[in-house]
Amino acid sequence: MPVWLFFVSLAVYLWATGDNTGDLMRLALIKGGPEYRDSICLNLLPRVYYESVDNDSVMRASTRDVLVIGDSFSHGGGVGKEGDYVNYLAHDSERHVTVYTPLDPTLSSPMQIAYDLLKLGGVDSTCIKNLVVQEVERYVVGRHIEFTTQHTSLARPELKTVQNTAPATPNAEASPLLRVKDYIFYHCFGANPIYDEKLRQPMFGGAQPDRLYFYNEDVKFGIDVDDKALQKVKDCFDAVIDLAKERGVNLVILIACDKYDMYQDFILDNPYPAKTLNEDIAKWMAPELDRFVIAKQVLHPLLEQGVKDVYLFNDTHWSPASSRLIAAEVAKKLK
Repeated sequence: MPVWLFFVSLAVYLWATGDNTGDLMRLALIKGGPEYRDSICLNLLPRVYYESVDNDSVMRASTRDVLVIGDSFSHGGGVGKEGDYVNYLAHDSERHVTVYTPLDPTLSSPMQIAYDLLKLGGVDSTCIKNLVVQEVERYVVGRHIEFTTQHTSLARPELKTVQNTAPATPNAEASPLLRVKDYIFYHCFGANPIYDEKLRQPMFGGAQPDRLYFYNEDVKFGIDVDDKALQKVKDCFDAVIDLAKERGVNLVILIACDKYDMYQDFILDNPYPAKTLNEDIAKWMAPELDRFVIAKQVLHPLLEQGVKDVYLFNDTHWSPASSRLIAAEVAKKLK
């Protein structure tokens, strides 16, 4: 068979056996189809209400009720910006919500950015009443170990404001060649980073209600935290909390639970170690726990009640329905 015909045939096969509507789909070859995403998105908000800025000088131009700094959970991860908790927070609370957008929000450390903005005087009570800092669980330890108070990570950006007046395009579909490349690399030459485990009860809609797909990083990071790393985690939280108090800003810290952590108790014959980082953070930061929203505490009871699609079947992020619950918890802590 000619090489070109092989690649074309493989591309057609991948197109026919899976879809690409979530951040896990292409690598895991999940069988589901776009109808799953369509069923999830029936009741999304009609448009994006909040504003994004990439310059602290812009924020000082007018008073904003809420500034959000976060990773993909705060930047439309999942089904897009219409369905994330920031949009529900702005819509349901009728607050003026602004999202600080670094060059690559998925790679940046939210706590480091928050500290630097506070340290530079770009965020204080004259322009920001509430600061929401969101971190995904799997990167908390690594990012806090790298946290520093000795220098700023922020270069001087150009003055620019980005208005989100139209819905974002969620999870743009990968090209056929990219899908072929990933299939060959992960299925023939390397370990696929997507794990697939059977659940002991149906927990998702769609074609595979009792299958759990998640990134291997969920069980690579944050499982065992030694005393030195623990101190770094606490020091980072304390530094940002203390500086926010000094600047007169009400700080809310949102911890987004890893998908594995959320569902680990429901995996049939779970081969992976137990993850307790959410519970550990609640214990370590007990004196300041009132300013934390730990998503696992909000969403895990829904799983015990049999609620489906608390997280997205084909993605690492929670569903829009969960976004609304998280937004409500954040709103309770705003001033």
